[in-house]
Amino acid sequence: MRFLKIMVALIAAAFLTGCDLEGKKDCDWTLEPETSLIGTATEPGMIPVCARNRVKNKQDCRFQTTMDFAKSAWNRKFKFVDIKADMRKLPRIITDIKFCSEK
Repeated sequence: MRFLKIMVALIAAAFLTGCDLEGKKDCDWTLEPETSLIGTATEPGMIPVCARNRVKNKQDCRFQTTMDFAKSAWNRKFKFVDIKADMRKLPRIITDIKFCSEK
């Protein structure tokens, strides 16, 4: 019972202090083409991509972008919160990413 109280207190403290449990503010995200979603892009000339954080084992595959942008983003780290995308429909169209090396 005491362990449960300690765990609840730790979780509450993490949320109250704004802890980033999913790592969205960490500079560990990469943009990767997602071949399993080929054919799901809603706009011509777009390819499906995933934002992946392999450190925290998180991903978001609700994105699409051009092949040229995907190539320019290849192997470059960014923070998930720095993705600029058109959120009006799915998959979301990435318009820009502020990469960590640019800061």
